[in-house]
Amino acid sequence: MSKNAPKLTRFRLTIQYDGTDFHGSQLQPEVRTVQGELEAALSGLADRRTRVDFAGRTDAGVHALGQETAFDLPARWEPDELGRALGAVLPEDIAPGLPRIVDAGFHPRFDADRRRYLYVVAPGTLGVSPFTRRTAWRSNAGGPGLDDGEETLATLDRLAALVSGERDFDSFAKRGQPERGTRCAVESAGWRRHGAGYLLFDITADRFLHHMVRYLVGTMVEIAAGRRPESDLEALLAGDTATRAVFPAPPGGLYLSAVRYPDGWNRAADLPW
Repeated sequence: MSKNAPKLTRFRLTIQYDGTDFHGSQLQPEVRTVQGELEAALSGLADRRTRVDFAGRTDAGVHALGQETAFDLPARWEPDELGRALGAVLPEDIAPGLPRIVDAGFHPRFDADRRRYLYVVAPGTLGVSPFTRRTAWRSNAGGPGLDDGEETLATLDRLAALVSGERDFDSFAKRGQPERGTRCAVESAGWRRHGAGYLLFDITADRFLHHMVRYLVGTMVEIAAGRRPESDLEALLAGDTATRAVFPAPPGGLYLSAVRYPDGWNRAADLPW
């Protein structure tokens, strides 16, 4: 650090965003991203280029309730003041929590040990509502055609129970991560009702592959709708290369819900509505 360089403070910040109008979270040239908006806001406040680290990437159209970020700002900034300033300059589809000062070595990706995702399906009459088009997979508006009965929920939850455990999830990935392999340890997975009748898939793991949750949901919904046999999921989980996941569920129903660190989860893992 040069003699005239400002002393920097490391901040940790949990953000929420509606991913509909973003080309994902990660910075990309000439398109709108969550990282691009957050870095532009912070750089303007600090009057210096500010790089932001994320807990993980989300794809275009995917939402976040508990995305964790970290960045360095001049030490003159206090958490309360920074929180108010960010709330004033960030676009309406990004909402910052209260910033916290952390150790200079904190990294939101490498210090995390669990991530939790939620996927929302709007079955029955919920699936024809225009209010679900950005927030859920609409089952009766060109979607999976699920009913909202107890048998459907029981089938989905039975299938989800097969997902837990450590195994190779290559069959449920758009592309792998050669440097880290394709094995993931799923701590828990299950389906439940939420709110006015939404079907909610809740999964926690040490890591997730690209499109992994969406492929899992798409496959389970196909089975619950009677279009694939239940044995297909078992075959895919066993690595049967002759069986493939048909399609990933749409991105608008997926939420990065929470991230866990040694001091605990960064938020209560549930939907705000």
